[in-house]
Order: sequence, then structure tokens, then C-alpha cells
Amino acid sequence: MGCKTVATRRRRANGALVALAFCASASSRAEAEPIRLRAEAIAETQSPAGLVVLEGRDKLRPWIDAEALVWAGARTDPTADVLVLSVRMREPRGLGDVRVGRFIVATGAVRPVQIDGVSAIGRAPFGSTVEVFGGMPVVPRFGSFAYDWLAGARVAHSVASRVTIGASYVQRRSHGEVADDEAGVDFAAIPLKWLDVAARAAYDVTSPGITDAIASAAARRGEWRFELFGSHRSPSRLLPATSLFSVLGDFPSQMIGGTVRWQAAPRLDLLATGAGQTVGGEYGGNGWLRAMLRLDDRGDGNLGLELRRQDVSTAKWSGVRAIGSHALPRGFRFSSEIEIAFPDEPAGRGFAWPWGLLALSWRSKTGWEAAGAVEAAATPAHRFETNALVRISRVLEIR
Repeated sequence: MGCKTVATRRRRANGALVALAFCASASSRAEAEPIRLRAEAIAETQSPAGLVVLEGRDKLRPWIDAEALVWAGARTDPTADVLVLSVRMREPRGLGDVRVGRFIVATGAVRPVQIDGVSAIGRAPFGSTVEVFGGMPVVPRFGSFAYDWLAGARVAHSVASRVTIGASYVQRRSHGEVADDEAGVDFAAIPLKWLDVAARAAYDVTSPGITDAIASAAARRGEWRFELFGSHRSPSRLLPATSLFSVLGDFPSQMIGGTVRWQAAPRLDLLATGAGQTVGGEYGGNGWLRAMLRLDDRGDGNLGLELRRQDVSTAKWSGVRAIGSHALPRGFRFSSEIEIAFPDEPAGRGFAWPWGLLALSWRSKTGWEAAGAVEAAATPAHRFETNALVRISRVLEIR
């Protein structure tokens, strides 16, 4: 994961951020058993945190692999939380696989769930797929509650790789009582070579209502691409009952709009998106215009400019964003971003909120990689904040 992406994700973090990540991977010939190892450590002014990722694969037995992901957040004790710890076995011809341990199940239209349990997938040669999973909902440090469990399944069928339709269901119980009961359907099709259609919807059976629904249709013609989309989301059904957003109130959101993309020149793309939106019964909309110029055929360097407008409920602001990156000699690459948002009603929090990022990366032919980034911003919550991140990685080959 690049330093620019990580820094952007942590844009709203408080205090200074200094991150150090060390990545190592091992790959080998068939006579060895490669183990890939990646460890990342993140330090903040308030609290240290870390992430360790382990993966094991064997070319002699490609039908089995294992992975573990451990998060060591800010704690007064040395205990860490295991996010993923599982073993997966696959049928050599791709007819199915079984996964056992702690992992996240994301299938069909229902919400992703993290469980300590088992998942099995069977694939028929004629295009049908059946997936079943079950276990105990994950709680920190391998804790558990009495009679807490969940189970679900998805059935799907594909026709000539052009149409896929599926139905999924999951039920979660807490102390023996039904806590969540959700059903969903998903659909994807390529009716014509130039047309893609997709849709999915999830329905809350316990508290009857649509949890999440998204539909889109995209058409291509030469240098042009057109897309229509619509969505409906209900936060009280998507978020846990203890979420602050749920406490503040349920504000269902509906949106419908479209996107147009034009390849005006071999290296120049122009995009425009506009959508009407309702939040809590109030009508509004959002939209943006973007121009992206690639400086080389590989896309290693680019220049971009974006104008954005948000006008719905209490979120009313305009913004401008400029980005640029360029490949430098000896394996170096430089990139930068600048954003400025102008609120309609500053309310004493400043008439403009700027944000900027500078990043530099380096890659050697011997397998070493290094990247660093510094960001600074003024936000509605802070007059000034700055963060920094450094990432170092090394690729090893063991024979």
C-alpha cells in the first residue's frame, strides 16, 4: 500500500503521525516452501499501533495456504487482537474450497461479517455456486458470549459468463435471540458488448426495510463511457445500535445520478459526475468535474485538476483539488496533492480549509523500497495539523 493512500486515509487523525512499515516476502522454486512476511508499525503522538501480516504458501501443495493478520493497537498491556487466522484448502480443479479459523465473510448483497468458524464453497461445472458459512461472531482477544452464533449462505448461477444472479442470507443470534436477520439478491449482466448492468439489494427481516441497494448501468462507445447509478442506504440498519451515528439519528439517503468519461486525447481523460440526493428528507445534490493528463504512456506521471460541489442538508461546500506526480531518475518518484474546501457557512471555523500532501518514493533493482509523505491541513476541528509517514520494504527470494 503506497504512502499516499495511507496518508490520505489518516487525513483526519489528531496529532503527528510517524509510521514505519517493514515488508518482506519470500518466493521460491518448487523444492522450497515459501513464506511471505510483512510487518508494519505505526506510532502516533497519542498512541502506538502495529499490524503484522503472515502468509504461507507452498508450490508443491498449492491447494492449501494459511494467513494471519494481527493488530496491536494502543493498549496498556502487550496483548494483541487477531483479525485473521485461517487455513484454506482448495480443490485442485477449482470446484470448491474450505476455510477454517477467524476470517471475514463477504458474499453477495449481505453485509460482511467476521467470524470464528468455517466457510465452504462448491462450484458446479454448469455455472452454479453454493456457499455456506457459520460460526461465532468475533469479539476482541478471542472472547465469546454464551449462545452467540451466526450462519448464512449464498446460491448463485452464471449463464455463459454473461449473466450472474445470486441470493444470500445471514442470521446472527445474541444470547440465543435473533439479533440480525438479513436477505439479499445480486445481479450482473453483459447483455451487449458495450453495455454492463449490475444491481444488489439487502433487506432487513428483523426490522423490515431495505438496508442497502445499489444499481448501475454503463455503456461504452469509442472514446466515451456513460454510466447511470442509483443507491439507497439506511444508516440505522447498516451501523451497530451503539454507533454514535445511530444515536444522533437515522438519516436514510437516496441518490441517483450519472457519470460521463471522455478520452479527449490519448493521454487526456475528462470526467463529469452529477447526482441528486436526499438526506433526512432534505433534497440536494453533489457533483464534480475532473481532468487528468498522463505525462507518459505507462501513467507513471500525471497532472490533474478537480472541481467539486456538495449541497445537501448541512453539507454545503465547494472545493478544488490539484494533483501531480512524476517519475524521477534512479528509481525515484515524486507526487503531491493540494485541496481547498470553501464552506457556504464558515460559522467561525475559517472561510477555507486547505489540505496538502508531499510524497517521495524510491525503488531499487535489488528489492529495496522506501517511501515517505508529509501532510498538513486546517480543518473545522483544528486550525493546523501535520502528519508524517515513512514506509520501508525489502523483497527477499529464498531458494
